[in-house]
Amino acid sequence: MPRTQQSCRERALFSMANVMHLIVLLLYCNGMNTETTPSPESDPVITTKKAESKGQSQVIIEELAILTPQYIELLCNLTDIPNNPLYITGYWTKDGQEIENSEETVNRNNEQYILKRTFSIQARDLGNYSCVFRENEVQVTFVLDVPVMKEKRDKPVVSYIGDSVVLECKLKYTPNTWNWYKANNTEKVLINVTANPLNYKILINGNKTKLTVLNLTEEDSGKYICSAEFDIKPSESYVELKVMSYTEPLKPFMAIVVEVIVLVTLILLWEKCNKPQHNSSAGGNDIYSEQTSKLTHDDSNGVDNNTTRHRKLEH
Repeated sequence: MPRTQQSCRERALFSMANVMHLIVLLLYCNGMNTETTPSPESDPVITTKKAESKGQSQVIIEELAILTPQYIELLCNLTDIPNNPLYITGYWTKDGQEIENSEETVNRNNEQYILKRTFSIQARDLGNYSCVFRENEVQVTFVLDVPVMKEKRDKPVVSYIGDSVVLECKLKYTPNTWNWYKANNTEKVLINVTANPLNYKILINGNKTKLTVLNLTEEDSGKYICSAEFDIKPSESYVELKVMSYTEPLKPFMAIVVEVIVLVTLILLWEKCNKPQHNSSAGGNDIYSEQTSKLTHDDSNGVDNNTTRHRKLEH
């Protein structure tokens, strides 16, 4: 009896295992044949930028700051043109090159002619986009670029060995972060404040950043690049630094002093070379004067002697 019960239990367990195996197999096959339905993509957010032109033969430029990749709709609205034709022809260009299949007929609508087009803008797509109305010689150019740092120094920042100097960059827009680089020939090297705390300090305050270079040496001279990091592309500018020794400003004056010393030396040498000739001629003149004086003295002595003799004879 116990053996029979054990055998029944084993059969039951075996049957349950087979059933579970079959269920798993069915679920696997069902998963293989099931197709996943992709979720519908949301419509892209489109930013519209509009420019209006009046009359003929106009060129209008609109600068647009692009911070992130996006879809942007550019719209040109032409009004106040002579005769108000029923339609005119318009097309688009990028960086001066006509965009393929962009030409279209623009119908008059309430005394206006509207030409618009949507562009997908990534980093490689930045540039100058222009709508052109062919018959009226009207052009509107949209300059799509990251914000530009317009305040640039024409001359380098000058400091001296051992001092510290502060370099600054700022923008109208606030970037995600700021980075500083030092130009090394054709490459740029990221300035790591953590690795060089004795040489650099970086301060970031929204749309401004400052780099402090400490304990200056001549090797610190060069070009420093500040980079405002945006989602679409960095915006970069640079500051030139020139490190000099304290004697550097004196070099022009030292050059003048050296020139004066050389000139005086040449004058003295010239005088020294010409001095012996003057002495020899002067010496000759002295000898000649001395001989003449001696002869005169001798003659006078002779005259005196003759006079004395005559006097003696008279007596």
